[in-house]
Amino acid sequence: MTPNRLLYLPSMAITALLLFLIKALLVRGDTFTQHWSDDPQRKFSGGSFKYSNTKNFPGSHSMSASLIKLDVGGIRGLHWHTEAEWAFVLSGVCRSAVMEEGKPHPAETWDFREGDVWYFRPNEGHMVQGLEPDGCTYLAGYNSGTFYDPASPSMGAWMQLLPDDIRGQGLGVAALHQNTTDRIPGFIVQGPKPRASLDDFKAAVMNPPQPAVALTHRYPLSQQAPKAESGGGWVIVADVTGFPISADMAGALVRLEPGGMRQLHWHVNLDEWQYVINGTIQAGVFNSTGHYEESVLRAGDAGFAPVASGHYFKNIGETESYVVLIFNAGRFTNVDLTALVGNIPAETLAADLGITEEVARAMDPSIPTICPPAFESVKAA
Repeated sequence: MTPNRLLYLPSMAITALLLFLIKALLVRGDTFTQHWSDDPQRKFSGGSFKYSNTKNFPGSHSMSASLIKLDVGGIRGLHWHTEAEWAFVLSGVCRSAVMEEGKPHPAETWDFREGDVWYFRPNEGHMVQGLEPDGCTYLAGYNSGTFYDPASPSMGAWMQLLPDDIRGQGLGVAALHQNTTDRIPGFIVQGPKPRASLDDFKAAVMNPPQPAVALTHRYPLSQQAPKAESGGGWVIVADVTGFPISADMAGALVRLEPGGMRQLHWHVNLDEWQYVINGTIQAGVFNSTGHYEESVLRAGDAGFAPVASGHYFKNIGETESYVVLIFNAGRFTNVDLTALVGNIPAETLAADLGITEEVARAMDPSIPTICPPAFESVKAA
């Protein structure tokens, strides 16, 4: 291969997108970026919390999230909501119990560890407790842009508001002496350090025993094989094909080597909400003719790519980076730009983009979903 040809071998996808955008306005802004790491956690007796929704991240119009840290014994109280919940455990261990319609007591209980995912269908009552030695931190995503977790219906708030006679008739206890330390009853409260093993806990709450649920609420995402892998990193996906209960939401864990990039792509039927676990990420979103937004996300920041928007993200740091993706559809699908451009005749592509056929033929449709960093040296040339 001649040196002249090497000059035309930047990533096909990068070249194509730049050409699509040559008449567009480059915007460095925050429409699709939330510097969430700047927001403090709100403290409660059993842990801390912060939210992301259209109030503080207007560009994420269809999805929202909570970042919750539970101390050892800290409890996210029993609650439910009309939104589906897809959650990823970032660190530690937590125990969760979930109610299903028609079941007389919790239908399923698990100890969730770092890298595990849970999915709760709309209005399934659930609670979460931090376990030893360090409690847990988890990221929960919801398929509504306006969702605010503390406003969810909860047992604690309901009990506080019921008249004594109604509470007494329904539960046998008329008078309540609730702890009012937390301003939001039953949201994140401090409980005793859990002593029971998972098996003992299950035996206590599932009495009498009942058959196993038809669809489990737990998925050990980090233990699954990558859906795509290259020298630039890998992506592991959790969607309805492997996690059948998650009919309305899906997610992924992406690992990027320094210089690695998630291929230029878009989604036909879902929005993408992004959370950077660590590292430094450059993200770009092409939403419509004349609007391309590029930003830098750091650990704890969030991004959003609306359905049909062309987007990518790249590790521009010096260490490997992990990113959690949450989608508001149960089945993950996407269109990589390489799949489209790679099947168009060079003369047609050249005419469409206003380039020479030589450049069109030099575009490489074999560049994978996770782009290796090798093309950076060609770009620099």
